[in-house]
Amino acid sequence: MNARVLPAIIAVAVSILAPACGRRLRSVDASGSGGTGAMGGSLGATDAAPPDGTAVPEDAAGTGGAGTAGTGGAGIAGTGAGMAGTGGAGMAGTGNVAGTGGAGGTGGAPTSNAEGPCDIYKDAGQPCVAAYSTVRRLLSTYTGPLYQIRSGSSDQNTGSGGETHDIGQTADGFADAAAVDAACAGTICTVSLLYDQSGKGSHLSVAKKGILAGGANAAMDDFESSATRESLTVGGHKVYSLYMEPRQGYRLARRGDGIPYREEPGGIYLLADGTHAGSGCCFDFGDSPPTALTFNDTTALFYGTWGDTGGAGAGPFFMADFHVVISPGGSQPFTPVPPNLNNPSLAAKFALGFLKTDSAASAWALRMADVATADALTTAYQGAMPKRNFNGGAVVLGVSADNGNASFGTFYEGAIVAGFPADDTEAAVLRNIKAVGYQE
Repeated sequence: MNARVLPAIIAVAVSILAPACGRRLRSVDASGSGGTGAMGGSLGATDAAPPDGTAVPEDAAGTGGAGTAGTGGAGIAGTGAGMAGTGGAGMAGTGNVAGTGGAGGTGGAPTSNAEGPCDIYKDAGQPCVAAYSTVRRLLSTYTGPLYQIRSGSSDQNTGSGGETHDIGQTADGFADAAAVDAACAGTICTVSLLYDQSGKGSHLSVAKKGILAGGANAAMDDFESSATRESLTVGGHKVYSLYMEPRQGYRLARRGDGIPYREEPGGIYLLADGTHAGSGCCFDFGDSPPTALTFNDTTALFYGTWGDTGGAGAGPFFMADFHVVISPGGSQPFTPVPPNLNNPSLAAKFALGFLKTDSAASAWALRMADVATADALTTAYQGAMPKRNFNGGAVVLGVSADNGNASFGTFYEGAIVAGFPADDTEAAVLRNIKAVGYQE
């Protein structure tokens, strides 16, 4: 083959292959990001005679141009490894031979995922209408802070004083633990606000007093939780959980934008710590009335143990709090509710629960998994509602609708969605959480 034709073919092939390797793959489990590569340098000097007619020897060395930067693709699902780019700066050409591109970059560690649980729900037609985490970003387009802390606080702060600091995201979507450490050095810090990542503005502040029927301390304002009580590693990043003790809780004290109201269908997911779970009323996360001063329905995920009901084993269990009944699954309308042996005990560090309801259609389901060991969700119950339930359109976390605040737990992340999600959607959320890299 002619010595001038071969390098031209090589250069064209490189220019075609480099963008293909740089194409980003969108996957629930995608994690790492590829490095930066480059295409090879330009051809060396040609044999064409200069304007003065002087001959140029056939083997005169030309200079390869700098390679054009290429981009490595996103990591393959679940591996965190990026695809290599194709070449760095071009090597000098010799004669008419094109310069050779350098080696491409490699993928990085797992990230919080370009796609989060709220992207999955949105794509499925049940968008998040309230979403919270002190650990990571849950919606890829969310750019705001994840939560707010109060330095100069106290262990019994009901929501005042000190200095507040917004805790933003790192470049790859995890909470900025370094900012927490800097603000909390030498002082007590509490979590003063959980920002709603859905974009609906339903931020959670400390819960206020309820009625005496909620328990011994229910008629008193709750305390903010410690901002530094427990750290953990997620995706290689140090982060802090929302570690909650009795009489600590958060509430949206108004109806939220888009949060299921009355008999509108809705879904909830909650990632919590099964090694830190109580037996009182009520460690809840879900749809609630805006105030605890009236007797109203809740549609919430309860996590812990409760009375004589539960599931198989000693617990803790994910159950549904429908206010007049805490159910491990079934259509029994009032307590006592018999145990549901299809509901597994989840004394796991990272326990994941799902609740979905459609009161108008008398349909609900309760599903769960140990994130560390399960590849699929367990369905504890799917069937008729125990009663007609009327959503309050607000949010509670760590307490019940009437401010029952005798229990405790650890919150990592969770969301409320509008609509009745499919089982496959919830399975995709499980895969997303497994891929992000929760560790002790």
